[in-house]
Amino acid sequence: MAKKKVEKKEDSFASKLGNFFGTVWHYIRTGRDYFWIGVRFTLATGIFLFVALSVIGSLISPLWEGSDKVDPAGKVVVFKPSGVVVDQPPSEPAAEWYDEFNFDFAGNESPIYYPYQDMLEFFEDFKNDDRVSAMIFDPSGLRVSIVYALPIAQKIKEAVDAGKEVVVRSDFMVATDYLLASGASEISTSTYGIIDIQGFGGARQYLKNFFEKFLITPRIYAAGDFKTGPESFLRDSMSEEAKINLAFYEPLWAKWKDFVYENRNVDMQWIADESFQEIIDGTTTTTNAAMDWGMIDFQEEEEDFDKRMIEKYGASEDDEEKLDVVYYRDYLASFDEEMPVNSDNEIKVVTVEGTIMGGDVTFGTAGSDGVVAMIKEAHEDEDTKAIVLRVNSPGGSVVASDYMRWEIEKAQEKGIPVIVSMGTLAASGGYWISSLADKIYAEPDTITGSIGVYGTLFSFEKIYNWMGINYDGYSTTKYGAFDFTAMDWPEEFTDTFKAGIDEIYVQFTTQTAEDRGLPIETVREIAKGRVYSGEMALEIGLVDELGTLHDAIDYAASLAELEDFKVEHVIPPAPAPVDPFALPDLIKSFFQKETGFNLSNRNMYDNIRIYCLECEAIN
Repeated sequence: MAKKKVEKKEDSFASKLGNFFGTVWHYIRTGRDYFWIGVRFTLATGIFLFVALSVIGSLISPLWEGSDKVDPAGKVVVFKPSGVVVDQPPSEPAAEWYDEFNFDFAGNESPIYYPYQDMLEFFEDFKNDDRVSAMIFDPSGLRVSIVYALPIAQKIKEAVDAGKEVVVRSDFMVATDYLLASGASEISTSTYGIIDIQGFGGARQYLKNFFEKFLITPRIYAAGDFKTGPESFLRDSMSEEAKINLAFYEPLWAKWKDFVYENRNVDMQWIADESFQEIIDGTTTTTNAAMDWGMIDFQEEEEDFDKRMIEKYGASEDDEEKLDVVYYRDYLASFDEEMPVNSDNEIKVVTVEGTIMGGDVTFGTAGSDGVVAMIKEAHEDEDTKAIVLRVNSPGGSVVASDYMRWEIEKAQEKGIPVIVSMGTLAASGGYWISSLADKIYAEPDTITGSIGVYGTLFSFEKIYNWMGINYDGYSTTKYGAFDFTAMDWPEEFTDTFKAGIDEIYVQFTTQTAEDRGLPIETVREIAKGRVYSGEMALEIGLVDELGTLHDAIDYAASLAELEDFKVEHVIPPAPAPVDPFALPDLIKSFFQKETGFNLSNRNMYDNIRIYCLECEAIN
């Protein structure tokens, strides 16, 4: 009996344990069912709410979007730019974790970009806008090339001639700023404001004595009698050929002087060259000179200027001590967006802007990897009926330039017309990629030509000798143990390098003759590294017509026989992020960009340039 009682107790415990786990499982299963019911309900409700809110938002968005816009009616437009005028802003690299520390070892902080076509349209829209009648403009923060400055100044003058008032207020102006200001209704500066007119050109460093003193041997060789840019490595002064080659400045400088004289009755040449004599002899003073010479209309401090503007144009409704203004970005936002063109025919605009090198497209650099990708994107799109290549480049690497040229040829092989529109610069490598176009447009003051080649290499054998370091070695080949940066060059090695440069020069002139349908003798005569303005280039057959980007687009449409089309600007691929911790690579990259010399690359072609050094001052 005792044994049976024990067995009964065990059965009772097991039963209770089973009931316990059964109850737990029941609650788990019930909870699971309700959980999934809740999930399904939440998803269904979320989707419904998303769709409903999207529909409602699209219906009422014009109401709340409009409330964010500033109504410019009766206000004074204030435009105080601080940035650089470009043809197309480059894409920004992807954000990285170290961006928040604001490292900028390589000077890669992006400026504010003002697209050139947008600048022209901005002043054109202002001229035609009945809502506003006045603008306060400070040009001193706007970095713009000497070629693009004049068309912008002409747009300002057109607005004034149409009855608008443009008041320039600035405390410091260089020649470009004053050109922009001269078309305005009035110019105001402070008592100690500076207007610095220096014309075009400037001094360059000549490094012959430096290299001799520090035992550096420049191995610089050029093809083209007027390819004088690299002479700064070999001479201690400017050659006559270099001075002759800068004659392209003169016509543009004459246009600047005429424009300012017509608007202000101010002789810029006299201001730059002789006016200081009146300060020396006491005819005027440094602080009064600008007023005495008619360069400005008002000399006043900021507070007095503000009061005068309020009296002239009216105070803000919110504050009687402040002018009633609308700022540049808000003013742009007040215009209705243009409706997109509904067409399957596309004209792709590909911009090549900056020094031509390998790699990505960044500010100041037309990286061949990025540009080739842009051209490829354009010609592989079935909707593309024509390509307009907007070139604003002084050239650079011959290898990178040829990569671009090859991709242009691929587009033409498909029957896609390629039209070139030259901007500020399309010289040397910029012309290398332009000459094969179906038609070339240049602006009147575009800088082009510079058909020539040079190589930049340096060797440091004298430094090693001075330090007592000797280089020697063994190789199964003649030059396998030769280090061209650390050893003196044998004559045949020098001759081989020169022959490579001459070969590329022959290629440059030959392809120009074939592309342009010119006799090779003519091209050889106009090449030689000579630099030309757009007007000069038209006379000698390097371009077909003077015109703007819009003219090139219209011609591309006519050549492709398009009745309707839309224009799409191809966006540059985003560049790779710059690693601020790779400081040696950054220094090496900077050195290569500035000198054209790759310290570690034995590939001769990577140290050969089709680049217009004379054109650097243009921008």
